[in-house]
Amino acid sequence: MTEDDILGLEKQRYAAMLKGDAAALEALFDDALTYTHSSGVVDTKDSYLAGMRDKVWEYKEITRENERVVIRGGCGLVFCRLRIDLNVSGTPRKVDSNALAVWVETGGARRLVAVHSAGVPA
Repeated sequence: MTEDDILGLEKQRYAAMLKGDAAALEALFDDALTYTHSSGVVDTKDSYLAGMRDKVWEYKEITRENERVVIRGGCGLVFCRLRIDLNVSGTPRKVDSNALAVWVETGGARRLVAVHSAGVPA
């Protein structure tokens, strides 16, 4: 697992989010995924994918800044400032957060096992 591998997976993940492609996200997500949104709401793999399919989240633009990857054993951690323009259940919303994505290598595949996003103080 290299920094380039992890950045490539992140690129795939964000492209799938922008396209609303739940099938592509399903292939990237570990079954044990815990996705903590900047609002504090926590999703599992199944509930996040259901939200994507039901268009709870419609991502319009995603910008990542100050991306930093740390590799430890079979784990890749991605830290970044994340800005997202999206609709949540049809309501426009802008997110400005510090985010952490955790990728693990299991059975020769790399999967996203955790996302944690915390809003940036005003």
